[in-house]
Amino acid sequence: MREPVTDRLDRVLGLLASRPSWTAPELAAELGVCVRTVRRDLSRLAARGVPIESDAGRGGGVRVPARRGLGRVQLDAREALDLLLALALAERLGSPLLLSTVKGLRQKLSAAFPPEERARVSGLRRRILVGPTSRNVAESWKAPRAAVLRPIQESFFEQRALELTYRANEVRTVRVVEPHYLLLSWPAWFLLVWDHLRGAVRMLRVDRIESARLTESTFRVRDSESMLATLGDVFATL
Repeated sequence: MREPVTDRLDRVLGLLASRPSWTAPELAAELGVCVRTVRRDLSRLAARGVPIESDAGRGGGVRVPARRGLGRVQLDAREALDLLLALALAERLGSPLLLSTVKGLRQKLSAAFPPEERARVSGLRRRILVGPTSRNVAESWKAPRAAVLRPIQESFFEQRALELTYRANEVRTVRVVEPHYLLLSWPAWFLLVWDHLRGAVRMLRVDRIESARLTESTFRVRDSESMLATLGDVFATL
C-alpha cells in the first residue's frame, strides 16, 4: 500500500532533523522513493514554511537551519499507541525520570483516540505486570519476530483474540488466545492469556511466537490475580 504523502513528509522532517545535511539521493534511499519524489516533498515542505536550505550544484546537500525546531510533532494512531504503551511501562516501573509529566502526557495522547477507545487507553497501565528477572530466561531470550509485534500489540489494545503459532520444546501448536496482560521479566516479555486450545490460563513467551493474526473475536479483561493464581508461583518458574 502506498504511503500517504503527509506521513512521508513527517518522515522527511524527521530525517532532516537527525543530522546536519542530506543529499537528495540519500533521502530517496532512506525513504524508498525516487529523487524526483524527494524534490517534490522538499518543495511541499518549503511551501508550508519549513526553512529548508540547500547547496547549489550536483551533490549539494539540503538541511534545516541549526537550532531551529520543526514545529509540532504529528503522530498517527499506531505511533500514539506505541508511545502510550511505553508510558504505561514507565508508570508501572515507577520511572523517576517521567513521573512528573507522565500523567499529562498520557491524557494528551488519550485525547487522540475516539471516545469509545479512551477507556481501554486509561486501563493500559493496569494491564502491564512486572516480575523478577530470571537468569535462565535472560540467557535463552531472543529478539521476537518483527512480523508478530504489531498484531500482538493491536490484539492487546483492542481486546481481540489472536490466532498464533507457538513453539515450545520444538513442538509447534496453532492456538487462539486472549492476551489479557503483558508481563515483563527483564529482558523477556510474556503474554498472560486465556488459551482457547487448552481452555486454561497460560503464560506465553513472546519470542516463541512464530506467527500471529488478529481475529474478530473480542474479550473482556479478566482479573490478573485470579489468572495468576491458577498458574501457582509463576515468578518462581520464570
